[in-house]
Amino acid sequence: MRKWLAFFILAATVAFTLLVYDQLPTRIATHFGSNGPNAWSSRAVGAWIIPTLSAALWLILRAIPAIDPRRANYAKFQGAYDTLILGLVVFLLAIQIAVLGYALGWPVRVEAVVPVAIGLLFILIGTILPRTHSTWFIGIRTPWTLSSDEVWQRTHRVAGYTMTAAGVLLMTLALTRSRAVTWGVIGATGVLALYPVVYSYFVWRQLADSTLPRGRDS
Repeated sequence: MRKWLAFFILAATVAFTLLVYDQLPTRIATHFGSNGPNAWSSRAVGAWIIPTLSAALWLILRAIPAIDPRRANYAKFQGAYDTLILGLVVFLLAIQIAVLGYALGWPVRVEAVVPVAIGLLFILIGTILPRTHSTWFIGIRTPWTLSSDEVWQRTHRVAGYTMTAAGVLLMTLALTRSRAVTWGVIGATGVLALYPVVYSYFVWRQLADSTLPRGRDS
């Protein structure tokens, strides 16, 4: 059932958009800074860009296991993989409701909703990463994680902690209305992109050094 729940959330995203479409203004705010909207799009683009992205994401993620050379490993974390897809489409639905709600005049602070939603998504991913197994498309794919199951597992366990911590930080900044929230998003994303890569190399190097033959004592 969980496998198809994401599809129903996607359908709900489309249904909500259709329901409010005729009530939307001709221009919709589609980008928000700390002080509110700073970029706009036409009604058609603003209303349908997120449902289109959500549908494409769902289709791609459903197709990936069939084309991955390590497809057998997906069965080892199928529940976590389905939860990841569900989390992504729920995230996009939340953003869609916030953006269109703002356009309809609802009292929505999109500049706060987005980082909170990103923070929750980071926390979800943080709980999923340690449960993944080596694949070519999902997870932290470096030459070192892909060459060793132990490096993969250790890297993803640590990345789970850092992802969760970043999510909590972003939510805290957003809920306290900190002006640093934009820099928090940028900084957290940068750290999350770089740290696991560096860490995976050092774990691989450590394991490689531990397997080197030792010389005899003279």
